[in-house]
Amino acid sequence: MLAVLASLCVAACNTVAPNRLSLADTASLRFAAIDVRSTGAAIDWTSAEDEYLRGRNLSLTDPALVRTPEAQGFIRDLAARRLKAALERALAARPEGARPVRLVVTLVRVDIPSAARRILVGGAPSIRADIEIVDARTGAVLTTYSGDQGIQPAGQGVLGVVVDGALTAGSMDDLYDRAANDFARRFRNWLAAGA
Repeated sequence: MLAVLASLCVAACNTVAPNRLSLADTASLRFAAIDVRSTGAAIDWTSAEDEYLRGRNLSLTDPALVRTPEAQGFIRDLAARRLKAALERALAARPEGARPVRLVVTLVRVDIPSAARRILVGGAPSIRADIEIVDARTGAVLTTYSGDQGIQPAGQGVLGVVVDGALTAGSMDDLYDRAANDFARRFRNWLAAGA
């Protein structure tokens, strides 16, 4: 429980620079592309590691198997694809302007605690990334969203993990999506504050 409270306090203390674009410039943006870069990101995501191992019929008990370049590439690609999907969903309802821009997203850190970790020491799923809004025609960086993270509580301790698992069984809601959706929502709200 203390780990969740501490991580939520850290999320509340994040300092994000305001949108440098004017209200009119922000409203004129049309997101033509989202490019998520994950090379160099620190990723701790046990369920993605397990997915990689199961997909190749490899042992789930040998940690060296997920340290290979192929395994790390799979995990980074999965993290990038799912963060991109969360951003696309969050921006879909936003009115489109006429100025085409690209989002260049650099994934910095992914921390998706396993059930065992949540039982023993706690932890909340979190995703940190930086976003540059780049003019699609000139390549100029118009503004930057940096220093924030998506973080959502998850069940802690044995009972919390069991209840959380039961509540989300069979749905698309998983710990990664919770954090990614929160990050995307925060970014959308940051844009709206400038629009």
